[in-house]
Amino acid sequence: EIASCLVGSEMCIRDSPLSTWVIDHNLGRFPSVSAVDSAGSIINGAITYNSSNQITIVFTSATSGKAYLN
Repeated sequence: EIASCLVGSEMCIRDSPLSTWVIDHNLGRFPSVSAVDSAGSIINGAITYNSSNQITIVFTSATSGKAYLN
């Protein structure tokens, strides 16, 4: 399942918990990525740049939250 991105805000929201987030951001570049869980705590995951418009973040357990792309 692909996380939804708010157009122009560079923020992607993952409402249901998954250990792998695939994010189509359509920014046309390789942004830096920060993620927080639903409680607002910073979480670390393994980030893969699939293309200049898509990333995958893999966490050690299923989580929901937000990814911020800069």
